[in-house]
Amino acid sequence: MNIFKLLSAEFSNIAAHKGILVSVIAALLVPVVYGGILLSATWGPYDNLNNLPVAVVNNDQGAISDNEPINVGNELVANMKQGKDLGWEFVNSTDAMRGLQKNDYYMAIIIPEDFSQRVTTVMEPNPQKLELEYIQNEGMNFLASKVTETATQRIREQLANTITQNYTSKVFTSLDDVSDGFGRAADGSARLSDGTTQLHNGTQELLNSVTSKQSDITKLANGTQELKDGTGLLLSKLEGKSGDITKLANGSQELHDGTVRLKDGTGQILAGLQKAETGSEELKNGVANNLAPGARGVADGTIRLKDGSAKLADGANRLLAGLKEFREANPSTNLPPYKDPYQQIIDGAQNLADGLNSLSTKSVKLSDGAVKVADGIDNKIFPGTAKLHDGLNQLVAGQKKVDSGAAQLEDGASRIADGNAQVDNGWQELITGVSKLDNGAERIAEGNAAVDEGWKKLANGASRLEDGAGKVDDGSEQLASGLKEGADKTSGLNTGEQNAQMFSSPVELASDTVNDYEYYRDSTAPYVLTLGLFVGILIMSMFINFKRPADVSSISWFAVKFMNLTILSLFQAVLLLMTVFFILKLNVANPLGLVLFTVVVSIVFSAIVLFLAAAAGNIGRFIALAFVILQLSITGANLPREMLPENLRALSEFLPFTYSIAGFKSVITLGDWGAAVTNMSVLLAYLILFALLSVTVFIFMKKSQKQKHEFEAAM
Repeated sequence: MNIFKLLSAEFSNIAAHKGILVSVIAALLVPVVYGGILLSATWGPYDNLNNLPVAVVNNDQGAISDNEPINVGNELVANMKQGKDLGWEFVNSTDAMRGLQKNDYYMAIIIPEDFSQRVTTVMEPNPQKLELEYIQNEGMNFLASKVTETATQRIREQLANTITQNYTSKVFTSLDDVSDGFGRAADGSARLSDGTTQLHNGTQELLNSVTSKQSDITKLANGTQELKDGTGLLLSKLEGKSGDITKLANGSQELHDGTVRLKDGTGQILAGLQKAETGSEELKNGVANNLAPGARGVADGTIRLKDGSAKLADGANRLLAGLKEFREANPSTNLPPYKDPYQQIIDGAQNLADGLNSLSTKSVKLSDGAVKVADGIDNKIFPGTAKLHDGLNQLVAGQKKVDSGAAQLEDGASRIADGNAQVDNGWQELITGVSKLDNGAERIAEGNAAVDEGWKKLANGASRLEDGAGKVDDGSEQLASGLKEGADKTSGLNTGEQNAQMFSSPVELASDTVNDYEYYRDSTAPYVLTLGLFVGILIMSMFINFKRPADVSSISWFAVKFMNLTILSLFQAVLLLMTVFFILKLNVANPLGLVLFTVVVSIVFSAIVLFLAAAAGNIGRFIALAFVILQLSITGANLPREMLPENLRALSEFLPFTYSIAGFKSVITLGDWGAAVTNMSVLLAYLILFALLSVTVFIFMKKSQKQKHEFEAAM
């Protein structure tokens, strides 16, 4: 028997049995029933929101703002009563909580007691946000909870706009004062700019003055350092000569002591000469016995006196020359001669030198006379006594001068000793003073060095000050210009009620929709068509006999059963399409595409159901039913596949409903024939896969029947 005869026999068998025929007809109407019921509604999901009961509790106690009472809670309730967003029911807190527990309300909105009070803090340093509490009864319906939550968000936006408008009105009211303040600030900043210009000019003069004096300050610092070096050298020299000055003082004291002794000696000589004069008569008589030896001794003594006085005179002259040289090397301050120690020493030394010179001169004469006396005694003893007496008279007179000179010498030596002592003391005081001067010069040098360093820093600071003053001057000019510009701009601001409303709610959404649904049913049509076709084919498979005739091959057996199920599925697809187009009048973007895609889906679902029913019978049909349930929530029927968890999204890629729903959506609402072709290609791959699996099952079933017949024949 060929395939078409077998297929004709299959349909004849169905027509011959009225029960099977009625069942098949009922199965053909399953997709029509699905579509007729689920796609007949012509309402939208937001058409009857006012039927959703929502409890509203207003506990707001009100507040005082700008000496006026406000009650934002009452205003909110009044707006709710005017609108029909949801089924508002205004109750107290107790009734609202009881209604939620008894599932009378989908949501409760609670306005707290301090709602208005928090509004008054909007202008305070620490404003408090308004809290609008809402409690959702999500267990009653998930979609309803999302709708009520959206309505609550709109209420929040309305409240935010109202509060922002009030705040903006207050801000705009104060902008006039701000504009006046900008004007006054601009005037003040202009005066500030003039002052900063003067400051800048003054800092420039200061910088020029400080910079011009820098070299002088450096010279001063260097000069004080040189002064310090000079005072140190002077102190060193004075300390080096201190010993010599002390020796000079000690020597002059010794000189004074010698002159005292010299004075005493000349006094004794004078007394002796006077006695000699007195005793010249006696000398005459005693020449023979005493005068000659005595005269010789006197001659010898006068010779020694001559030599000694010559040496003293020479020493006194050298002393006088040294003192004069010292006086020239160390000039004293401007003092009168009687207070100048150096002059006193020089005068004393001069007197001493004069006396010693006179003594030396006299001693020469004395020596000559003594020699002559001695010679005369030796040669003219007696004749020379008269001359001796005269000579003694002269000698006494000269000796008196010597004695007077010795007294003067002693007085000069005394003054020299006193002067040198004063010089020694003054020298020590001079060393002390110079030491203090050296210390002071050191401090002056250090201070001037610090002044020099500080002056350099002052110059740098003055330079930075001049730069800063220039920037301040520029900034003050910019400030004055900016404030004036701000005053001009703020004075031109529009601060009316419309501006406040614009500021509080500056954005309005201009919405548009592409591929929009005319009715809510349009969004569920892809899922309903898929489900109706699959369930109808699944029910229809229950009335098909899968027993193989003995003389039919496995391929023919498969082809007959597949064509049988496919033809019936195409009949139900045609009935479903007629219902959709002519009875329900569904708005379809691509009608021809819908017809073609429905035919492909019916054939693919026939292959899937054929494999499951042939392989496992009713168990396979149960698996097919579970297969439908598995695909309800993960193939894009309720939620977009992009919103699914990653593991479910990956699983949905292997389910045929994913591509049938996506393809129906492409031709019904999106008008995307390219996407429909893509999904159709995947479904054809499913067709080939399950057709091959069905062939394999039929081949296996034939072998099993053959083995069973062979076993029964052997028995």
